[in-house]
Amino acid sequence: MRAFLVLLIAVSAFLTGVLPSATASALPAAGHHAPAASASEAPAPAPSAEHHEEHVRHAPQTVRVGIELVSLGKFEVGPGSFQAEFYVTAHCTREPCEPDFELTNGKITGKERVLDDKLHQEYRVRADLTGYVDLSEFPFDAHVLPIALVDKNLGSTLELDLAETKLDPEVRLAGWDVASFDGKVETHALDAEHKVTELEFSTHITRPRISGFFKSIVPAIFMIFVMGFTLLLKPKSAASRLTAATGGLMTVVMFHISATSALPPLGYLTRLDKFLIATYFVYLVNIGFSVAMVRFDEKKNDRAAELMYSAAAGVVPGIGLLAWLLVFLRVV
Repeated sequence: MRAFLVLLIAVSAFLTGVLPSATASALPAAGHHAPAASASEAPAPAPSAEHHEEHVRHAPQTVRVGIELVSLGKFEVGPGSFQAEFYVTAHCTREPCEPDFELTNGKITGKERVLDDKLHQEYRVRADLTGYVDLSEFPFDAHVLPIALVDKNLGSTLELDLAETKLDPEVRLAGWDVASFDGKVETHALDAEHKVTELEFSTHITRPRISGFFKSIVPAIFMIFVMGFTLLLKPKSAASRLTAATGGLMTVVMFHISATSALPPLGYLTRLDKFLIATYFVYLVNIGFSVAMVRFDEKKNDRAAELMYSAAAGVVPGIGLLAWLLVFLRVV
C-alpha cells in the first residue's frame, strides 16, 4: 500500500511538470495553422521621409521676382546687342527656395549669390543680351532693351515684385538717354497641362533729341535756306541760279550719305531718309524752273522767263513745306 502511494505521488508530480510545458509548446503550433489575414486588410506601409521630402521639393510654389538694374554698356544698334549688370531678388512662399533662372534673350556670363535665406535669395548677374531695334524714326528713335527671365523649375509660378523692380539712378549709356525701367509678366503654354511664366523687364532708351536735331536736321535746313536765296535771282541770272541749285543738290546727297553711314544696312527708310528725299524733290523742282528760265532767256522770251521766275517763287517753297510736313507728321 505504501509503495502504491509513493508511485501515485511520483506519477502526479511527473504529470504536473510535463503538461504545462507541452501545452505551451502546442499553442504556437495551433497559431501556425490559423488562417492568415487577407492582403486588403493588411495596413499600408507609412511613406518614407525621403519620399515626402521629394514630393515637397517638386510641389508648385510662387516666387516673387524683382530686378534692380545697375549697369548698361556696349549697345550696338546693328544686332541689337548690349551688356547689362543687375541684381535679381527672389521671394519664395515656402522651402526649399531654389529658383533656377535662365535668360530667354541672352546668356548669363557671371552670377554671384549675395543673399542666401530660407525664403529669400538674391544674385548679382552679368549678362550679354539682345533686343529688337527699330531705326525707322532715326534720328529721333527710341528703343527697349529687354531682360527676359524664366525659372527652369516648371512647377514654379513667377510674379512681379514691384518693390524690388527699379533702376539705379547712376545708370548711364553712352550716346543715349535712359528714360525708364519697368516689368511685366507673360504666360506661355508648353502643352495642355504645363505652363511657364516669363518676366520681361524693359529699359527704355531714347536718342538725345537736341543732339539729333542739330547734327541731322539743322545742316539740311541751312542748305535749304541757301537754295531759297537763289529764288531771288532774276531770270537774267538763271544760269548762276541753275549752277547753285545743282551744286546744292550734290551737297545734300553727300550729307545724306555721311549722316547715315553709322547705321547698319536697313530694309526700310528712316525719318531722316524721308526728310532728305523730300529735300531732293524740292531741289529738283527748283532746278526744273531754273532750266526753263535759262531756255526762255536764250530764246529772248523775257515774258515766259518772268513767268517761270514768279511761279518758282511760290511753287518751290509750297512744295517744300508740304513735303516736309508729310514727313514730320508721319503721313509717309
